[in-house]
Amino acid sequence: MAEYEEVPPKADAMVASMRAIGYDLPMAIADVIDNSIYAKARNIQIDYEWGDEDPWIRIIDDGRGMTNDELREAMRLGSKGPNEIRDPEDLGRFGLGLKTASFSQCRVLTVKTKINDGTFSTRCWDLDIIEKTKKWQLRLMPPDNAESLLENLDSMKSGTVVLWQNLDRVIDSIDDLEAAERIFYNKFIDVRKYLEMVFHRYLGGPTRINISIGRTPLKPWDPYLMSNPFTQELSTEKYEDGTIRIIPYVLPHVSKRTAVENEKGAGIKGWNAQQGFYIYRNHRMIVSGGYLDFGLKPEEHYKLARIMVDIKNDMDSDWRIDVRKAVAIPPDRLRAQLEKVARAAREEAIKVYRARVRKGRRQGHKNAQEVWIKQRKGDKIVYEINRENEVIKRILAEISPPERWTTKLFSSIERTLPHREIVIDSCETEDCHVDLPPDISPPVKALVELCLEIYAENRAAGRTHDEAAGLVLSIEPFNTHPLFQATIDKIAEEEMSRTKPTKR
Repeated sequence: MAEYEEVPPKADAMVASMRAIGYDLPMAIADVIDNSIYAKARNIQIDYEWGDEDPWIRIIDDGRGMTNDELREAMRLGSKGPNEIRDPEDLGRFGLGLKTASFSQCRVLTVKTKINDGTFSTRCWDLDIIEKTKKWQLRLMPPDNAESLLENLDSMKSGTVVLWQNLDRVIDSIDDLEAAERIFYNKFIDVRKYLEMVFHRYLGGPTRINISIGRTPLKPWDPYLMSNPFTQELSTEKYEDGTIRIIPYVLPHVSKRTAVENEKGAGIKGWNAQQGFYIYRNHRMIVSGGYLDFGLKPEEHYKLARIMVDIKNDMDSDWRIDVRKAVAIPPDRLRAQLEKVARAAREEAIKVYRARVRKGRRQGHKNAQEVWIKQRKGDKIVYEINRENEVIKRILAEISPPERWTTKLFSSIERTLPHREIVIDSCETEDCHVDLPPDISPPVKALVELCLEIYAENRAAGRTHDEAAGLVLSIEPFNTHPLFQATIDKIAEEEMSRTKPTKR
């Protein structure tokens, strides 16, 4: 009696299950691009067309192409096992990417390839045929309506074309065809942003690869704002003989970023969600933000922390990389070190986030002259006007109001401070209430005159210019606008020019 019997999977049921793995359109296209990069492509072109209600998507590269046997194996489901020894530059994982990514979006997958000697090879999976025959029947020729879409390869020395047709998963069934067409084209806005994120180190690195969608080349997204001199690179950590590299970054305070950096730095998920770990496998991004499964919450105060982690492609099993290459879970032996790095990066990030940027060059003087004082009362925090602030004291002395008036005025302001609105606005538009540009919040003339008055008093008391200016500019609101310091410096320059000896 036989000990075993062979029970192959039902082709139609297997394909239906594979279509539900969980790819979205950007992930699926990225998986195909992985193959193009491994094939040494220097140029990758993504085209798409609504095509009179018969849309298609095409990815074409100028890589080395495949022989007939290689193409047949590439079209086989599970062509390589996850435990097989791979080329160090291979971005594949399970030998499923091309097929599962394609089936998740379309019902007809055609691949045409060309090698250096001019030999062409073509294969096509048609899910309608698989469902009808219930067999793994791979077509040797493309569908008739695909011929013209594969012709680009003819003029190339070598390369591969991946063509998706019958895109039943890209667009849901919509009666309004104009709306469906608009949705189809709009999807490629998200595709662009995703690819610019995932492949940013290929798009901008020393071995630059050109990827275009339509006529527009992709530009690398910089998660770490490396071109900004205020980005802090914390100490690099290496583990397991240098095969794992971890570099924490703390991004600049909002006041040290341009408007473009504020917008681009947010990434596709926003500043809060993009904090945390960035896992790269062979420079290809797998995880883009978040704290893996460490239980650390992405919070507003930590949003400037981003941690680069480089691993190699023979660590897939250890890091439990999924089929879509969108999830990674660190091995137990590294968890303590990774969490320690994350906590340290968050501590540095919160320091930068909370920093009150002082205008001008005198930033070392201890400030005991703030307008608002934070007080803790029980489990609540309240903000009170500092009655000892020099500017407030002088204004009150000038108008000499009864003390009961001052008490009522200050109490009304303190009790109606819009705490919730400030928090909500700052979350929606980062730090929108502080460090305003000079043209938005210029000081009134009377405040500038008061600043000069206090400066003159300090000079008359025998303090040097730097000592007097340091004291005055540590008083709010004199530390909130560059005009105060500029006015004081101008007075000092005029004084120096008057006392400078003349040449005879």
